[in-house]
Formats: sequence, structure tokens, C-alpha cells
Amino acid sequence: MPTQADKECFGRLIHDARKRQHLTQEKLAERMNCSLRWINRIERGESSLNWKDTVFLLAILELPPEKVAEEVGLGAPILTDRK
Repeated sequence: MPTQADKECFGRLIHDARKRQHLTQEKLAERMNCSLRWINRIERGESSLNWKDTVFLLAILELPPEKVAEEVGLGAPILTDRK
């Protein structure tokens, strides 16, 4: 289970990536087919995502999973060359 600190770190990462993509929260919500409120809650670390939404969000924001894992401090390496 992610801690509150994990959620806040992930939220900052999403916020920064969204800004780099020049997306508003409204545009991101539109692309995710979700509510603006949910995007806002994710960025503030108040909501967790399931794996499917996480993968979709990372793809939209062009965030490599291994970068996210490193940023939020996951202890296990992410293998990107698995078959």
C-alpha cells in the first residue's frame, strides 16, 4: 500500500509532467476520460490509482515507469527488457 508521502510524491511528479506537456488539468481529465476533480486529487496526493489508470496516465504524460519508480523511491528495480 502506498504511504501518504508516496502519493504526494507521485502527485508532484504527475503535476510537473503535465506542466511540461503544456496540459491543463481539464485537458488531462478529458484525455483520461475522468473528472477534473479526480486529476486534482491525484496531484494533491489525495487519491490512488489502479494499475490500468496509472499506465494510461504515464503514457499520456510520456513518463517512463522506471523514472516514476525511481522518483517515488521504490526499492525494486523495474525490468524494461522482459520478454
